[in-house]
Amino acid sequence: MMKQSDLIELIGLASNDPKLLMFFEKYQLGKLPKTITPNQGSKSIIYKPLNISFWFKYDITNDRFQPPISPKNDDYKFVAYLSSIQFTHQEDSAKKPDPKPQDFWDVIPAPILSVEAIEKIMGEAASTYSDESIYEMKMDPDTVLKVFYTWDKKKNLSASSNVSVIEQSELISSVYFESRYNQESFAFSKRCANLIVKWLFDRRFLALSDAIYQDGLAADSDAIVKFVHQYCNGHVWNNQLLPVDHLRSFLYYLPRNTNFYDNQGNKYSFYIQDIILVCLGKKESFDILYDQDLTQSDQFLNEIIFDSRLYNQMSLILNTKFDYFITLKERNSN
Repeated sequence: MMKQSDLIELIGLASNDPKLLMFFEKYQLGKLPKTITPNQGSKSIIYKPLNISFWFKYDITNDRFQPPISPKNDDYKFVAYLSSIQFTHQEDSAKKPDPKPQDFWDVIPAPILSVEAIEKIMGEAASTYSDESIYEMKMDPDTVLKVFYTWDKKKNLSASSNVSVIEQSELISSVYFESRYNQESFAFSKRCANLIVKWLFDRRFLALSDAIYQDGLAADSDAIVKFVHQYCNGHVWNNQLLPVDHLRSFLYYLPRNTNFYDNQGNKYSFYIQDIILVCLGKKESFDILYDQDLTQSDQFLNEIIFDSRLYNQMSLILNTKFDYFITLKERNSN
């Protein structure tokens, strides 16, 4: 009889791992994916008799699975890892009860039976909303088990649960620090990423030792790329930042052309491309060119020189922008 603990042990295994192959063959769960492409992103196998689904990914934001492995070095087909298992592919409810026998639940009891029983094992809810509560329990440093309770408008309870690789939120992708991604239209974006990293370093927002900060970081693209690979594993994820209020949200919006409004209806943008163009007095010229020729507008951006003067100017501007971003967020939350 398949048990919950058996499934938890499979998390993080590659699809060609003998243990996973034997398990799928033993219970006739379906055909495992050999590889996954960027266009696919993920693949799933649904085992309807027990209402379980298996989810495979190749690009998992956990350093244990980075960088993705391309068996043929074609950067197109990548090794697939079992990243999560939905113990209840469809939510368990009074109207649609889960088909698994009670013997399956050997780590936690079937969630639908008792919220109190789950709390006794998993502790208080990690997140609570008006219609949902989420419980979490780490199984090991890279694996987490979660239980979700939801209530509909009639206060009917549904429950679901899963186990997955613990992933981080990607704030600045590794592609910005890899020389193989050197398309000409991408140059400006890579330089912007370097500039943001330099600002994070200067503000000491990265979770680094004092010794590293004392070494300093030059306002130079090659130096910053080297630094990111040496101290940040080639990327910037949320777990690499200090717990500064609204910082992750600010970094999320910097590369996005999103408008914000204050209580008086005034419009604000934190789009780093516009911030740089305004800083250089080139925003109007760029906008005219953008309306006429996209290729020329890309070239316009790529020809901007990111020298120490621009880094210093942008550092001060980003400080001001971040301060006002915090003000807007806190005003709008009141």
